[in-house]
Amino acid sequence: KVISDNLVSACHESPPTHSEPLIKKIAEVRQISDQSILVSSGSSSLMFSLLPKLLGSHSRVLVLSPMYGEYLHILTHLISCHVTHFPLYSEDKFVINTEDFVRLARQHDAVIMVNPNSPTGIYHHDLANVVDRILSCDKSQSECKMIWVDETYIDYVPEAKSLENLSQIHDELIVCKSMSKCYALSGLRVAYAVTNKARDLRRFIPPWAVSLPAQLGAIAALDNPSYYREQYSQVHKNRAKLNRELIDLGFTTYPSVANFILTELPKSVHYSSHQFIMLCREFDIFIRDAENMGITLDSRYVRFAVKSRAENQRVTDCLRKVLSVG
Repeated sequence: KVISDNLVSACHESPPTHSEPLIKKIAEVRQISDQSILVSSGSSSLMFSLLPKLLGSHSRVLVLSPMYGEYLHILTHLISCHVTHFPLYSEDKFVINTEDFVRLARQHDAVIMVNPNSPTGIYHHDLANVVDRILSCDKSQSECKMIWVDETYIDYVPEAKSLENLSQIHDELIVCKSMSKCYALSGLRVAYAVTNKARDLRRFIPPWAVSLPAQLGAIAALDNPSYYREQYSQVHKNRAKLNRELIDLGFTTYPSVANFILTELPKSVHYSSHQFIMLCREFDIFIRDAENMGITLDSRYVRFAVKSRAENQRVTDCLRKVLSVG
């Protein structure tokens, strides 16, 4: 509503140069210093702007696998880092083996994690302790100089505790948050990062990075927590129902806290994930092929978005048709 009410002026006027009102609002809502906040036009913008300044071709970087694929693209094709994949396995429900992960992380220059993870939807409840252990100098010197944690989906978890405040303690920690998913602002392109290095990194964020409609929409979203809590509650209910229906159809599903479900195709199906999603597209149903999202995912993994009850029903109706000829 705030965008439609101010549409004409928002199109005619330039936005605040460095998103100052939005930064002030984020600081107020998240109870963090505005001096530690960087804002840009989506998390991809922050990743492409900041990671090449923080890492180099010599950097040894540990990443989860599976994990949001844009990070691997930047690390390998843009920066040419030395990347180590920390595999997460379906038999472990894609949960991180903390002891092994901390040990390896301390031997790398940088670590990148997504929590809750995508595409698995798994939330690591004790990540603050993991960060502390990676950076601890109690027994030996850690080689890790940067930990980047992407919390794009964290607001879906009612009891979740963001690492934003921990970043005020550890200079090595950077917390990145897109407002596209949890606030349904994908078209507006807004994201922010929290770090003690913000003052040095701010020069790499271009002026007017976030449009005026996007700043207005993001501020309005942050001012309406009760509305979004209701939406998250509905997502959880819709996800549970969709999950049950997918299981009934023969899919193997993995526990998710977010607005998507990672699944494995029914054992009765003999075609690949790519063939499967192409068949679904014939019914105007678009499903994510998860095969390329991690080294432990093969051509039998697909991810379903959790939508409204009516939209989810369209998906399951489509699946019954596709599976009947599979």
